[in-house]
Amino acid sequence: MSPGEMSSASSSPGGGGDSGRRPILFLLFCCMIPALCGFATAADVAYAPLWEMGVGGAVSSVAISQDGVAIVAGAGSTVYFLDREGDVLWRATVGSRVNGVGISPEGSHVGVAADKLYLFDSSGNLLWTERTTFIYHSVSLSSGAAHIAAGCDNGAIYIFDLNKEMLWDYDMGTDSYGIAISSNGRVIAAGCEDQGVYYLNSRQGESWSYGTGKYVKGIALSPDGRFVAAGSVDRCVYLSTGEGEHLWKYPAEDAVLSTALTEEARTVFAASGRSVLVLDRSGARVQTISLDGRAESIAATPGGSLLVIGCNDHSIHLFARDAALHAGGSQKIAVNETGSRENPAGNVTIPAAGIAGVAAEVTPLPPDGEPSPISQILGWFEKVFNLLFRPQEDFLA
Repeated sequence: MSPGEMSSASSSPGGGGDSGRRPILFLLFCCMIPALCGFATAADVAYAPLWEMGVGGAVSSVAISQDGVAIVAGAGSTVYFLDREGDVLWRATVGSRVNGVGISPEGSHVGVAADKLYLFDSSGNLLWTERTTFIYHSVSLSSGAAHIAAGCDNGAIYIFDLNKEMLWDYDMGTDSYGIAISSNGRVIAAGCEDQGVYYLNSRQGESWSYGTGKYVKGIALSPDGRFVAAGSVDRCVYLSTGEGEHLWKYPAEDAVLSTALTEEARTVFAASGRSVLVLDRSGARVQTISLDGRAESIAATPGGSLLVIGCNDHSIHLFARDAALHAGGSQKIAVNETGSRENPAGNVTIPAAGIAGVAAEVTPLPPDGEPSPISQILGWFEKVFNLLFRPQEDFLA
């Protein structure tokens, strides 16, 4: 990465007295205008829980197919393959702790990063494994599993095809904790131990990169590779375009361990501590999902209708944005193999109204699903305050 800096609105205003305050007041006024005029296009986002499921270990990674029909999760050394209703269709045990899981966009194949790189079909059949002397940290699949990208502990990124033939490898010189590949397999984004976010063109190498100040675990690509969301231990969420234009960064309260985003980056999700932040394309927070456990991994469908969350308290959560999916529905609380969850007898379905001790809690929006003008103004003030009075390190390009 070649060092460089972007100009930042958080620079200290020059001069003294009123001349120093005018730029800040003007910026505050400009940022209030969209809120007052109702231009927060992602403000209609309101995610509500569909179900919660307990599994046999801390959930390290989750993924979801583009249609939301198939969900895969890694917990301990077990891989779970679930349907949208939360029923486990199959599970498989691998040779070590699962570090990452990935699913092809149409749900036909599942990749697992652990002591080896594993490829399963949607029926749970193990197709192949690839072993090195190092462990795998992350995995992501393109359409039809034509390209399977994996980050390895030896500092390299590998791309395999469906038949396990290595198509390409690239020595990053640093471990890739998070990896994402576009649907067509042409673009790869990686979040690395050296504090960097990398955008790679397969077979050609690095297109651009920037530094965050702390190591990067959360990485997400829009299906077409045009937008990149990154989450860093520096407690910030970053959004960039595929051309390398840095759009914004949002300061969170805790380290950001995972990110997800929808088509055209209309909605950006960030797992930070015991919450998942829902941000719009401008970087304004429109919702906060609170959880009992730390959110380790998140994934969303491209249209944004479904959001899956994996937590360190052995739980998987599915949230829905579409009111038709969760109105009058039920939440499923499943029990892990050790019986340490709520009911050792098995899966339990309880009416959504009045569940005691449900782990997920959503910050409510007004009844019509639209934030009030006051809440929009406060949200914009919060963002501007963070940028002006809690300045973070500028992007390094």
